[in-house]
Amino acid sequence: MKIKRNTENQLAIGLLIVGTILMFATPLLFPILSVKNLKNVGEIGSAFWDIAAPVAQLVGIILLFLALRERRTANNIVQMQVEASERREMQERTVKHLHELYTILENNISNFSYQSNFDSNSEIKVLRGKRAIRCFINDIEEMNIDLHDNNLLLQKDGVREILSILRIAEHIFEKIKEANIEEADRNFYLNIMKHELIFSIFPYTDLDESANLKLEICEDCHELHGNYPPLIFDKMQELKRHFLKEERSAE
Repeated sequence: MKIKRNTENQLAIGLLIVGTILMFATPLLFPILSVKNLKNVGEIGSAFWDIAAPVAQLVGIILLFLALRERRTANNIVQMQVEASERREMQERTVKHLHELYTILENNISNFSYQSNFDSNSEIKVLRGKRAIRCFINDIEEMNIDLHDNNLLLQKDGVREILSILRIAEHIFEKIKEANIEEADRNFYLNIMKHELIFSIFPYTDLDESANLKLEICEDCHELHGNYPPLIFDKMQELKRHFLKEERSAE
C-alpha cells in the first residue's frame, strides 16, 4: 500500500510539473504560429486559450486529485485514532472488570471462617481466611462425613463456600481467556490467580511442582485425593488444567 501510494505521488507530481511547464511555455509557441492566422488580439487570445486550456485543466485535475487523496488520508488517520481510542477504553473497562472479579474472589477467601480447637484442652478459636480453609480441609475427615457422599457434603457450610470460591475462579479464568487485553495484563491476572488459589485452597503438593509430591491414596476409591472430598478435588483439578492451559497459550 505504501509503495503504491509513493508511485501515485511520483506520477501525479510528474504530470503536475509537465503541465505547469507546458502552461507557462505556451506563449513561447507564438513565434512558431503563422502571423497571417493571428490578425488581431482576439485571435491571439483565442489561440492562446486553445493551447493553454487543456493544460490548465490537466493541472487542475491533478491538484484536485492530490487534495482529495490527502483529505482521504487525513480522514483515515482520524478514523484509526478513534478506533484505537475505543480499543483502549474497552481494554481499560475489561481490566477494571477483571480486577473487580478478583476482589470478589479475594474477599470470599478472606471472609471464610471456621471454628476449630487445636487440642482437646484448648478453647474453640474462630479462624478466617486462608488458614481457616486449610484447617477446614484438614479436619473434614474427622466430621463423621463420608467424603464421597456429595449430598451430605453440600449440607456443610464450609464445603459450599469453597465450591463457590472455585466457581468464581472458573468464571475469572474464562473472562481472562476471552478478554481483548494486553498480554502483560493477561499474564498478570493469570499469575495472581494461580498464586491465590495455590496458597489458599489447593493442596500442599502444588506448592512445589518440581518436588513431585503426591496426595495419599483414598482407601475407598483408590484415588489420589488425600483428605480432600472428591467433589472439591475434582473441581480443583478442572481449574488447574484450565489455568495451566492458559499459561501454555501465553508462552
